[in-house]
Amino acid sequence: MFDVIGQTVKAFSQIRLGPWQALGDVLLVGEGNLSFAKTLLKMPTAHITHMIATTFESENNLPDGATKNAQIIKCNGAQIMHNVDATHLEKHFRSEKFDTIIFQFPNVGSRDSKYGHNPNHVMIRKFLRSAGDYLTPDGRVMISAVDSPHYEGAFQFDAAAKFAGFETPETYPFDPSIFSGYSHTNTNDDDSALDDHKRFATWVFRLKK
Repeated sequence: MFDVIGQTVKAFSQIRLGPWQALGDVLLVGEGNLSFAKTLLKMPTAHITHMIATTFESENNLPDGATKNAQIIKCNGAQIMHNVDATHLEKHFRSEKFDTIIFQFPNVGSRDSKYGHNPNHVMIRKFLRSAGDYLTPDGRVMISAVDSPHYEGAFQFDAAAKFAGFETPETYPFDPSIFSGYSHTNTNDDDSALDDHKRFATWVFRLKK
């Protein structure tokens, strides 16, 4: 009986973790306070072989807690880069290839349309097109966001994937409670999407073969 219970608990844990397993060589973009990178490094199931965590901000303009998180990340053998534009990775990388590229809760912080589209959709299209050049053959891009019709309409992940040469993304529930120590801060204020909303998802993108 205990074996059955143990197997059931393990199966439930696997479902909760979803795609956050066997990540391999990892690139994180738009990391902000670097708390998600720090958290992933502590997760045994992530099986990270190497990590580069990047921020859009300069080192001198990082939010609270980022410096301490950066020290922990470096002590665990990972790299940190600043002033990295996720939509133009070619400006920062050359021949590097990653098994997993992660963008947590992207948001440009503006509602002004660009080229007739929501600016978040435009950003995701450009990010995916750039990220595709830095994936291993079986690599994946993972983007987490609020799971709601409003956000899905803003990002239009399916359309962005098609534009950038990816398959239609798979969607998994994102459970923040799994990532102990992860704290998210909005782009334009000190609020957090994790506090303001209840449902979240991770979209997993793979290049068309």
